[in-house]
Amino acid sequence: MSATRGWRGGPGPEERRELAREDERSARDEVRAFADAEVDAVEEDDGEESVEEMLELDQTELEELGLTLDDPHQPDAE
Repeated sequence: MSATRGWRGGPGPEERRELAREDERSARDEVRAFADAEVDAVEEDDGEESVEEMLELDQTELEELGLTLDDPHQPDAE
């Protein structure tokens, strides 16, 4: 009989403690991952517009304003 195995082949006291620790670590990691995902979701949708969002222009908005965006990669129309 080993020190880690019970007398009927089941886990002994040391192995039970290690299994319990592994379960606790696993549960803690799952909760942490869930909490991190929740924090990320809140940060993404905090109701405030980021600098990137403020500077982002799409072609439809420009056309509605009667503006065009010059493409520096295209030759100037003369």
